Amino acid sequence: MLFMKKSKNDVEQQQFGSTQKYLEIDQIKDDVLILRDGSLRSVLKVSSINMSLLSETEQTSIIGAYQNALNSLEFPVQFLAQSRKVDLTSYMAILQKAADAQPPGLLKDQTLEYISFLKQILVNVNVMDKVFFIVVPFYPNVVATQSKGLLSKFGFGGVPANNTNEASKDYENNRKQLEQRSEIVSSLFGSMGLSVEAMPTEALIEIFYTCYNPETAGHEHLKDIGSMGAKYISARQDVEQNLGGTRQ
Repeated sequence: MLFMKKSKNDVEQQQFGSTQKYLEIDQIKDDVLILRDGSLRSVLKVSSINMSLLSETEQTSIIGAYQNALNSLEFPVQFLAQSRKVDLTSYMAILQKAADAQPPGLLKDQTLEYISFLKQILVNVNVMDKVFFIVVPFYPNVVATQSKGLLSKFGFGGVPANNTNEASKDYENNRKQLEQRSEIVSSLFGSMGLSVEAMPTEALIEIFYTCYNPETAGHEHLKDIGSMGAKYISARQDVEQNLGGTRQ
């Protein structure tokens, strides 16, 4: 036959392949991004400084400290600036609740006027917030073919049982070295008066959810990720096994 109707399983497999094709992330766990090539990433959230509010002497001092911080690094880092649309829904809900609890009078009227003012701003203007990150990489000395995939290096997906403990130790050592790098970056930029915070697993998932779902992320937030029973980010082999299990 020239034309055959695709089964539901074939459609699921095709959709899975098209999505996984564009993602370089294999897993997110232990506050670490694990990429397909076996390298690790730690993401640090950094505060900002309004240079226009500083004197010329203060600006020169901060620029010098920034140069020294970059020159002190012995490994590459990536700076990332992300613009996000500010969601004031929860804030306005709190104001509305406070207004409802207030007795009739000037304070109640002013609160309602302020809520109306915020709604009018959101209709006419996109209120944006800018968030800054520093991505710290670590490339472990792992020799493996692409066909084996990342999971085989961590003791999953066909790795002999006697190699599981060794692979787990390697991962822990690599993660500790990445943590040491993150502490160095935090110390260098913290000395400039910046607030540096390592992003936990839940926050990392929220970041990528916002990146890949910019429209829905503004009004549909992830629930408490810690309460989820399933894994948040499953590796390709795990999903393929699950799909295979449903076909049987």
